[in-house]
Amino acid sequence: MEKLSRPQLNRKKMNLEMEASERSGKDVVLLQDVAKGFGGNHPLFTNVNLHLAFGQRAAIVGENGTGKSTLIKLILGELSPDQGEVRIGSNVKIGYLSQQVFSDTKEKTVIDLFREDIPMTEGEARNTLARFLFYGPMVYKKVSQLSGGERMRLRLAQLMYQDNNLLILDEPTNHLDMDSLQVLEDALENYDGTLLAVSHDRYFLNKLFHKVYWLEAGAVHCFEGNFSYAEEKMGTAHHQNERVHNEEVQLKREKPTVKQGGSDSLPTRDKITPDYRLEKLESELKDLEEQISSLDLQLREIVDLAQLQQVYAEKEGLEKRWLEIFELLE
Repeated sequence: MEKLSRPQLNRKKMNLEMEASERSGKDVVLLQDVAKGFGGNHPLFTNVNLHLAFGQRAAIVGENGTGKSTLIKLILGELSPDQGEVRIGSNVKIGYLSQQVFSDTKEKTVIDLFREDIPMTEGEARNTLARFLFYGPMVYKKVSQLSGGERMRLRLAQLMYQDNNLLILDEPTNHLDMDSLQVLEDALENYDGTLLAVSHDRYFLNKLFHKVYWLEAGAVHCFEGNFSYAEEKMGTAHHQNERVHNEEVQLKREKPTVKQGGSDSLPTRDKITPDYRLEKLESELKDLEEQISSLDLQLREIVDLAQLQQVYAEKEGLEKRWLEIFELLE
């Protein structure tokens, strides 16, 4: 598949440069066997394991409603897990860019809100805000009058001058115009701290993040690679699961009626009829052997615990299917 790049435009000089404060410890975020739900018998997710080391750039992706924002809130300490443990490493200082920017401070002006947490004179603040495209009288506009993109730029200005070494970004590209978006990407690319982001923007994900946690069906799948790599691997897994399911359904449909007192196990080879597609089963057996061999090679190289567990589980599923077919052909 041809690799696509985001269109490049002539950029306004927003000049955003982001530097981390003093570095944190080696382990920045650690989730072990975490589960979370909101009533009922079906938790949002279970057995979540996530490890973020200093300097890593990880993305959390998945369909709406799978628990991405809940996972962020657990890391921020806004929620507590129902099971498992959430740990933040030593000397970790978090800067957070949420989707709901300044929802409680709409009546304050841009410059007043900026100076609340960042000590500088009015003149210094105006010069700084100009770098974020807030020129002249714009600094005296109320936050309630700002567009979504302008609010995001104001929050970025604050993050630039705050003391942090872990940036957590929740859909940061949603409201940015193309100029601001390109500058944000460049700034984050040069950020020397740790990044964790929730996003649906594939260009943003592929450019900046090299580790992906994919939330689906109550579980988290970890991939050491960019979004396109994770998407390919998830597609392969979906195809394999769908194929196994369809073949199991087909075998059930073709299963002969069991006489009273007989066994309801699959028939042995001497009882197989042409309808069982013997050649197809033998071909699948060979294919499964190749896949299992490939996973064995992967297991030798994997060092990430979550990914190791995932590959082991995938291998066990293939081996179970292999055994079923092998017994059928004996």
